[in-house]
Amino acid sequence: MMFHSFLLVDAGNTRVKWETSAFSGEPSSIKGEMATEDATADRIREMHQDFPGHFLVFASVVPQLTFYFRHTFKRGCHCVSADSPALGLEFDYPKPAELGADRLAAAVAAHETKKWPIIVVSCGTATAFTVLDAKGRLCGGAIAPGLQTQLAALIGATAQLPTVSLQSPRSPLAKSTEEAIRSGVTLNFLGGVKEIIRQLSDVLSSHKKPEIILTGGNAHRLTDLLDLPHTLRPLLVFEGLRIIGNRIHPH
Repeated sequence: MMFHSFLLVDAGNTRVKWETSAFSGEPSSIKGEMATEDATADRIREMHQDFPGHFLVFASVVPQLTFYFRHTFKRGCHCVSADSPALGLEFDYPKPAELGADRLAAAVAAHETKKWPIIVVSCGTATAFTVLDAKGRLCGGAIAPGLQTQLAALIGATAQLPTVSLQSPRSPLAKSTEEAIRSGVTLNFLGGVKEIIRQLSDVLSSHKKPEIILTGGNAHRLTDLLDLPHTLRPLLVFEGLRIIGNRIHPH
């Protein structure tokens, strides 16, 4: 089968997101997403019909979705994993196969900058920290609850607290229960991110301070609050998928 474009898919625990990319590497305007719980076998087959002539490159952390995509796009797909030949990464990590495919794809894009050491902070359902050392090797990281996950856990575990939408607080000194929840959850999220970055930086023991890259759906909530030099690249996983696609599908 002849392919003319990539279909890039990031299948996460909460959302399945996709975009298309020309083989030249430029993203197109076709983008979409759906709840992971809605990503049935029938819906994946519909995607296959919607994108004829597209070679699928996907990162999935949901085993059932991995099966659906592989089975449906079997004539033209690549599933990112630690043994993917096109990662271009070296590991200082005992079991690379344990790393999530989304973290691997983001690491590929970060590695391409050659500005090692790097700490990638992926702000989604979980807040995942992926570290490239001064030699560019993926050497580990940390995983913490995401911002929405922290909010949901607090509301779910406390009978009298009201349901609150996820917004930035007006002030740390809250004047209502709703604002107190927003303030506490946001500041807890920010403080946790800063402390984990600090400790990871100390462990790296590099003469150069690590580059900080923020990515993921909640990354923008940190940009005005994080008093550390950083770069916001919300679509880093797609950048990595595009790089991998161009390496495995020469054209």
